[in-house]
Amino acid sequence: MMNENRMYLVTGAAGFLGGTICRQLIERGDHVRAFVLPKDPAMKFVPKEAEIVEGDLTDMESLERLFDTPEGTETIVLHIASIVTVNPDYNPKVMEVNVGGTKNIVRMCLKHHVKKLVYCSSTGAIPEQKKGTPISEVNRFDDMSVVGCYSQSKAMATQVVLDASKYDGLNVSVVHPSGIMGPEDYAVGETTSTLIKIINGEMPAGIDGSFNLCDVRDLAAGTIAAADQGRNGECYILANEAVSFKDFAGMVIEESGCKKIGMFLPLWMADMMGRTMERKAKRTGQKPLMTSFSVYNLARNNEFDSSKAKAELGYTTRSYRETIRDEIAWLKETGKIQNQMDKSTVATMNSAMSHA
Repeated sequence: MMNENRMYLVTGAAGFLGGTICRQLIERGDHVRAFVLPKDPAMKFVPKEAEIVEGDLTDMESLERLFDTPEGTETIVLHIASIVTVNPDYNPKVMEVNVGGTKNIVRMCLKHHVKKLVYCSSTGAIPEQKKGTPISEVNRFDDMSVVGCYSQSKAMATQVVLDASKYDGLNVSVVHPSGIMGPEDYAVGETTSTLIKIINGEMPAGIDGSFNLCDVRDLAAGTIAAADQGRNGECYILANEAVSFKDFAGMVIEESGCKKIGMFLPLWMADMMGRTMERKAKRTGQKPLMTSFSVYNLARNNEFDSSKAKAELGYTTRSYRETIRDEIAWLKETGKIQNQMDKSTVATMNSAMSHA
């Protein structure tokens, strides 16, 4: 039953996961206040029923506006916002927002006596285990035990949140999503971009590695479940089964009817090519098509154990095929890809006209 005096404060509400969380909360009748960057073009995709507060995690004045709720309001904070980067090098802005911004959220939660904080961390914040050993939750986070600036920032921020639970009495739960995919990715993130390239025939070669991706709708439901019933001071991995790039591409090809990818490079060759492209990028200033870090992410252990989230939160994941099918339908509806049959018909007509 809905609590009329309860309000959910969602940071990163204009993002892929944050927006889906807002929609799911509103669909079940909850009052949502959405925190978005000033003049964010994706603001128009935030559900109109949500109350929007513009601001920045590093700006305490805007955070005061976010947390200023009517007296007697039961406040639950879902801290989803962060800067995601696939560049492993240290980035002070990433640290300022992901770590400093989370410290600010914790301060505000303590000051305003919120009922619950759910922090959206990452599976990247958890140290990798050798292949064959599924990676499960840990209760201590060390930025020196993980690879890349983003993962390091999430490890540091996660420890900040857990320390607030242990030492300051803040009621917190942490979720660790793996990769994210699915419909309504208005910002067109890494996975959606890869999907579009495969469908448009813009990926002449794949890489013989694996990854772990979840449907955004399942991640949103799992995060909300952590707010509803997650235990204080506990972490929950929200992941799926690992899938090979080859199998993933095969499902995309079958569901979209696009052309097959010509070849899949072995990891050692992809790594060598990535390093060559990085050196060239440093000379030209252009973004490399592939990096050694992106190859590492396909080569690493991507098996995660979500049994704790399943048992305690009722977390479930749908199949890759179902998500791919739904995302392709959404990409067609929004004009981000052309129907493959339409493209084939156009090609046939052009060929016939050229021979007329």
